[in-house]
Amino acid sequence: MTQHPGTAAQRWAAVLLIAGFVGVTYGFGIYVFSQLLPTMSDDLGFSYATAGRITGIGQFLFIVFAFAATWLSHRFNGAVVVVGSAALCTLCLVGVGLTSSTVVLTACLAVAAGTSASVYVPIVEIVPRLIGENRRGTALGIISSGTTYGVFVSAAIIPALTHTIGWRAVWFAVAGVSLVLIVITCRLFSRLGLFSDAIDPATGITTRPAPGSRPRRSLAAGVAFLSVWMVGIWIIKFMNGFSFMSYQNFLAPLLRDHGGQSIEYSSAVWMTIAVVGAVAGFAVGRLGDLLGLRRTLTLCYGMFLASCLLLHGAQSGWMPFAAAVLFGLSFYPIYGLVPAYVGQISTVTQATLIFGLANVFQGAGGVVGNLVGGSVANDTAWLPNYYLLLGAGAFVLAAATLVLPSDRARRHAATATAPAGPGAGPRREAVDAH
Repeated sequence: MTQHPGTAAQRWAAVLLIAGFVGVTYGFGIYVFSQLLPTMSDDLGFSYATAGRITGIGQFLFIVFAFAATWLSHRFNGAVVVVGSAALCTLCLVGVGLTSSTVVLTACLAVAAGTSASVYVPIVEIVPRLIGENRRGTALGIISSGTTYGVFVSAAIIPALTHTIGWRAVWFAVAGVSLVLIVITCRLFSRLGLFSDAIDPATGITTRPAPGSRPRRSLAAGVAFLSVWMVGIWIIKFMNGFSFMSYQNFLAPLLRDHGGQSIEYSSAVWMTIAVVGAVAGFAVGRLGDLLGLRRTLTLCYGMFLASCLLLHGAQSGWMPFAAAVLFGLSFYPIYGLVPAYVGQISTVTQATLIFGLANVFQGAGGVVGNLVGGSVANDTAWLPNYYLLLGAGAFVLAAATLVLPSDRARRHAATATAPAGPGAGPRREAVDAH
């Protein structure tokens, strides 16, 4: 049995801190901006068209930062990339609170959006060093729900601070939360040895290498292991970006412009998604550990398909709320299940490359989905049919998971080939009891 560094409590605390960084980069950047947009646009004098350009540049930088994080994680260290990305995001949040320039505002928000990719990509390297295979889906499920935690925190402080101090105080407050997380994380990561690459093969414990002894790793070395299932993962991530992002972006227009619902009704549907999503990552991630990651992915895409069909069928009454529950159960866990599956099938070094490129495809899929959805949204009468199209995408996603290799078979094979005693030598992966 592989011994991971530190105590179980320390390792799970590290998982929660990484989830906090996901909440900071995803939930404290563009999400806060969208909530403060009316107030900030009135104060700084920019238009909604400018806000749209900021979001578009942020999507582009998401792709760029996903590429960069893949290279940096191989060149340096995943934990360093995560903490460095969070620090860069914190500086950007402070910059937004200080500036009155639209150019600086655009740069800060776009870079903050990019850091959401560079925080997320290295988790496939870090989590296997903390959590054993039989709990990895749970850990990555918690991390994938980090966005919801960030949205909850920002939603709690925005009304009070905006009305009493002003919108700039909101940005300083979320930057302060981020800074506290960084300080705590640096201390814990150092104690667990996550800033080091050296691993004792007998114990699995990370140790800091001597200065100058750290080997450099090349991305080119990973190209040789390209196979069909990896291409399948990239196609799945592209479709994730296309389908899930479009679902969210055009939900309010579907309910309000086409369905004639009030803003309160639309907000209640969104709150349902957030509440379900807050627990879905952990719950469905745990199901992935028990049922198998590939099977659970198929189940999630099936729930997403049902959600799309419900919204196609009705935009009032109980059906949108049922669709919101199914979407919350499928959307948030997906972003933990996919990296958990990649980490289960491949080595840690390979997983970083595969997952980094997968996030590039996800960003590209989101851009394409927004372009297609934006053209459709001009004719609100056609919006329900667009959700039927997204449902077709969900069917393709569910079918794609069926051709992936079984992670359960790989896990059982690894367990069966494990050395019987302490003198038999290391194996690639072992099930951790913690």
